[in-house]
Amino acid sequence: MHARTAGTSHHPKTYPGYAQWGETVRALRDKCVPLGWFPTDDNNFPLCVHDERKISIAVQTGDRETGTSATPSNRAPKGASTEEAIAVNQRQLSLFDGIPMLPGRDDESLHSMWILLYHVAQNEVRFELSLPMQMVGGKIRSWKERIIFPAIPLDGIEINFGDDDGPQFDVSVERKG
Repeated sequence: MHARTAGTSHHPKTYPGYAQWGETVRALRDKCVPLGWFPTDDNNFPLCVHDERKISIAVQTGDRETGTSATPSNRAPKGASTEEAIAVNQRQLSLFDGIPMLPGRDDESLHSMWILLYHVAQNEVRFELSLPMQMVGGKIRSWKERIIFPAIPLDGIEINFGDDDGPQFDVSVERKG
């Protein structure tokens, strides 16, 4: 939580959320690397990977349903790397026939991707390790399995929530000449 609380009024509004995400990725890697995992950042998609177990873990911020009995989603829309990883999850679990393989990959090299999803609420941090199965419009809509961890209370810690989605700009473009 130190990363989220270390910002000042001079930091960008997105800093608290980005700093928290970055420190969560680092902490996951710090815990997993001594256990045979290794970090990757292919296509700027940070993962913690265990080749022998054929598992990778990504870290994402979740919505307010994260860590509860309701169905959560990622807070910000995700792109092609997450979508491709979810397609691999679908294929590996044989839920959908006819899903094409990713170019240049065979069944032996594929890893199921789990997501360490976390949500910082006013008085606690909730998190879960979950296996995504469907993504629509950049948002994860269903999960095959969810491991929900006990919430961490934020007793007495003042949180700067910032604006994790970033500022909105109106840009005027005019042709010169």
